[in-house]
Amino acid sequence: MQFTSVTVTRSYEQVVRQIQEQILRGAFTHGQKLPSERDLSEQFGVSRGIVREAVKVLSTMGLVESRQGSGLYVRRDPIPSISRALTISVSSEEESVLSLFAFREELEVIAVRFAAVHHTEVQGARIAAAFAANRQAIAAGDWEAFGDTDQAFHLAIADAAGNPYLFAVLSAVRQMQRDIIGLMATQVGTLTTADAQHAAIFVALMAGNADTAAAAMRAHVRYSASSSQCILDSKSNSARPHDIHRGQPAQGGSS
Repeated sequence: MQFTSVTVTRSYEQVVRQIQEQILRGAFTHGQKLPSERDLSEQFGVSRGIVREAVKVLSTMGLVESRQGSGLYVRRDPIPSISRALTISVSSEEESVLSLFAFREELEVIAVRFAAVHHTEVQGARIAAAFAANRQAIAAGDWEAFGDTDQAFHLAIADAAGNPYLFAVLSAVRQMQRDIIGLMATQVGTLTTADAQHAAIFVALMAGNADTAAAAMRAHVRYSASSSQCILDSKSNSARPHDIHRGQPAQGGSS
């Protein structure tokens, strides 16, 4: 990959812009080590001080991280700044939680449409592996493993969509549902229903049927939203959230 020389004032901003573009285009992949400070300085034609300023900005944006004694790396996790920005506007109130589901629904539908048409053989294999692992968790009745593999399945689809902006926002929204909003720290619905819905999504996606995959994904997210509504109603009556179908305490992450 090649960078262009920077010759104007506030040049660190141009360094930020070029590195950001390379990351979002996939020229630098998640977890990949970036060139050294000296190499970046030479490639951009700027001082190392300017490179340091750019690195500070990129770190604040959540795009890169510095590892002691190792160097600078592209962050593996979704862009934290997106999560922080969204978190400010979301609370655990019923209306806010359901609005988040409505937002997530459209993102997931777009992602599965793109993935059905554009996924590569490697990406298809990752989706299949995540789906298989999710089924194993369901068969074992392992709620914690179900939450992790459910997340992996949905994010593998988002990655296969081939749009880094969509992936970043959808990752942030799903992470909020798992870690930030207390309500979403509980499992909603049933494992058997989730399995059937995942299967419908998976089969349509792998067959390249974007419309069917989109319809299946929409039904899946709406089911999760409906189950969350039941939990919200029970919470308003000061009852502990339970799996309304199994009659057991809810655990794990949301689907």
